Amino acid sequence: MLKINERIKELRAKNNLTQKKMGEILNVLDVTVQKFEYGTARPSLDTLLIIADYFDVSLDYLVGRTDNPDSHKN
Repeated sequence: MLKINERIKELRAKNNLTQKKMGEILNVLDVTVQKFEYGTARPSLDTLLIIADYFDVSLDYLVGRTDNPDSHKN
């Protein structure tokens, strides 16, 4: 299973977002997004919720507890 940083990078790239645009969505600097993706910084719970809602994936998928991005859709 992927780690949080890998999921964030994967989702951003899959949706053709730059780190700058992702930062705007999350209301953080693009360097912060870079740190999330490198694994040198961890997003807060609030930020994880924004990411999960924006990409319509479950938190479990985002943090690597499942490989099913739709596990929240029951």
